[in-house]
Amino acid sequence: MRTKQARLLSLSVILMLLAPVAHAQFAVIDIAAVNQLVAEVQQLEQQLATARSQLTQAQAEFQAMTGNRGMQSLLAGTVRNYLPPDWATLQGVLQGSGAALGAYPTLAADLTRAINANAVLSAQQLAALPAAAGQSLQAARQSSALLQSLAHEALANSSQRFAALQQLIDTIGSANDQKSILELEARIAAEGGMLENERTKLDDLYQSTQAGQWVNAQRTRELVVAGHGQFAGRFQPHP
Repeated sequence: MRTKQARLLSLSVILMLLAPVAHAQFAVIDIAAVNQLVAEVQQLEQQLATARSQLTQAQAEFQAMTGNRGMQSLLAGTVRNYLPPDWATLQGVLQGSGAALGAYPTLAADLTRAINANAVLSAQQLAALPAAAGQSLQAARQSSALLQSLAHEALANSSQRFAALQQLIDTIGSANDQKSILELEARIAAEGGMLENERTKLDDLYQSTQAGQWVNAQRTRELVVAGHGQFAGRFQPHP
């Protein structure tokens, strides 16, 4: 009897010792939770890839709208101030004196050629005239020659502008992003403003030169009147 009880007690102790080991061998794994975790990780990876793509696109758009494309350097070699900036400088070129003569040698040379080509009276004949008449004649020569020279300079510059404007036209095809297009549009608008300013300047110079011709014509008429005296007294007898 005691032996049987001892065996039962020993068996109970062994079962108590083996119970935790058996429990550890049969741990439960939640497959659904693991699958859900994997799906969430994959979704996060897709969101990260989308964010990277959006960032790359935003960087490309930012670069397309910023930075320098060099369009302001187009037509950098174009000569724009080929005419004197004001009437005083133009008079200096016309008289062949001062710094204006060296600043506009082409215009000065053209003026001299025009004056000599249009002259009818020789220098000796001009010197034989009364001083006032000689000055009036010389002023008329200069005004006519000035109009001719201004027209020559404007025509020559306009012909050169065709090649310069063609450069702007050729650049249109190479403007491959938004910033290049915006810069090119601004450059074309600026060139248009310069051309308009040049046209206004030519009109003003022409009107000033024409006004000078009118003044010279008025002086000539007054010289004629002064030379003939008063018409009413021309036939009065003098003692």
